[in-house]
Amino acid sequence: MSTYPWYEVVPITDLKDMLRKSTEKFGGKDAFLVKSGDDYTGITYEQFSRRVSALGAALFERGFAAGQALSAYSEGRWEWPLAYLACACGGGVNVPIDKDLREAEVRHILDRTRVAVVVTSARFLDIVLEIRPKLPHLQSVICMDPTDRPDVLLLADLLREGQELVNRNRTGYPQVAIDPEAPAAIIYTSGTMGSSKGVVLSHRNISTNMMDMNAAIYIDDKDTFLSVLPLHHTYECTCGMLTPLYRGCTIVYCENLRRLADQLREVRATMMLGVPLLFENIYRKVQDGIREKGRGKFAVAKGLVGLSQRFLGLDLRKKIFHALHERFGGRLRLLISGGAAVDPAVAKFFRELGIGFLQGYGMTECAPIIAANRNRQFKDSAAGLPLPRMEVRIEDGEICARGPNVMLGYFEDPEATAEAIVDGWMHTGDLGYFDEEGFLHIQGRKKAVIVLKNGKNVYPEEVEYYLNGSPFILESLVWEGPEATGGEVEEVHAILVPDLEKVDQHFQQQGVPLSDERVEELLKREVRRQCLRLSHYKRVRRFTIRWEEFDKTTTRKVKRYLYTEKIKKI
Repeated sequence: MSTYPWYEVVPITDLKDMLRKSTEKFGGKDAFLVKSGDDYTGITYEQFSRRVSALGAALFERGFAAGQALSAYSEGRWEWPLAYLACACGGGVNVPIDKDLREAEVRHILDRTRVAVVVTSARFLDIVLEIRPKLPHLQSVICMDPTDRPDVLLLADLLREGQELVNRNRTGYPQVAIDPEAPAAIIYTSGTMGSSKGVVLSHRNISTNMMDMNAAIYIDDKDTFLSVLPLHHTYECTCGMLTPLYRGCTIVYCENLRRLADQLREVRATMMLGVPLLFENIYRKVQDGIREKGRGKFAVAKGLVGLSQRFLGLDLRKKIFHALHERFGGRLRLLISGGAAVDPAVAKFFRELGIGFLQGYGMTECAPIIAANRNRQFKDSAAGLPLPRMEVRIEDGEICARGPNVMLGYFEDPEATAEAIVDGWMHTGDLGYFDEEGFLHIQGRKKAVIVLKNGKNVYPEEVEYYLNGSPFILESLVWEGPEATGGEVEEVHAILVPDLEKVDQHFQQQGVPLSDERVEELLKREVRRQCLRLSHYKRVRRFTIRWEEFDKTTTRKVKRYLYTEKIKKI
């Protein structure tokens, strides 16, 4: 596979430098489109930058100083990056809060990191005020929305006050110097293996990762970015918020996933970040539409595309699949998947329509991207190529990474830090390998690998990929079984969640009533059928049925430890 040069990027040293350079270059262009009624109102880079300075000045006036912590805690909206950058550009430390956390978990993170300011929305205000008496370090609660609570500051008021301070040159906020090695954020990982820790990322960690990602994947100021993932997660924060601002894009926040297609059309988005589950759902809906209209028409259209490319050198995908493109707004050019491996068939399908589809690999501890597929250099079965400044090696099967984006460490946890980072190398906990063309492939989590009694290794993610290929299995979790002890794993077990809608349709067509016994027999047949493509020792021998979906992290990874540990105890 031929290589091509990295794209040119603007050098930045920190997040304040990034915002300043973007404002200078893209000042009059919309940084955000905000929905108001049925219309969208633009906020330009110049306006946004002024508001960052105004909020920062108001916070400084109230005693918020460099090194103190601020938490943004809300749904996706433009005020979230406003709070984040006002904090970062004043030398503060961001502690983003997952909006789906329980109240006790929110309190733990705010207390543990000694957060001084919380910027929240009306939706989460009651939770913050409920736990406020138990947070001795919390000085101010700021609400993004109007409220008459006397113990709450209004964001709109602070912006007015701060702008007056800036106008009268009565604040030192604009002159704050940023140390690139200083912490910019502490992110608490969701931990699929039950090991949530506070990851400390510096300005340099985040800035170099942004530059390297844009050197690998082309994004520019003509792009409109629809943001659908939670902003507290480093994947969306770095790649879906800071990176578009760095490159001069326009960001629109998704109101509701149920309105995703409508909003893509409304704003005519060109790009979207997502997780495999999101793209697989879109893929299934489009496939259902193709089935309704007849697969023959789609096959003919694909044939025309292939012939025109092969014999005429023309790319007619957007013209031939015009109706499908219009459903997505007519300008959608790139989808980027992360968080877990995506089904290669999904990536291939979107690309056949003329919509670019890439996936990458990373972790919060690396700010987060380690490797990515590129616009003209990709493999749908691979995580991608290491970023320009990343060194990646395989050590005893484990992926290890070294580079300027590797975290400073875990917050106030030197033991965990020393275990994860050895001689500058971040031990990811993921198993993988490089192919002959230098592409990185992920096999699964080191802690999740099943070692059978005969010494063979089984990677649960591989088996789950085949099981989930059944139309009757919504999701699965492969493990060593409840009776296994160290070195005595005899066979592979699974927990299956049936797709009850598809199962019900199946039995209706057969004219027989739905029952637990029939579902179990159907799943037995499906497990046997799906596992035929696996080596004999990898095949699932026993399974249990779960009737509800698994609990997942915000990037839609199953929290494996919740189920395997519970079942072992039982």
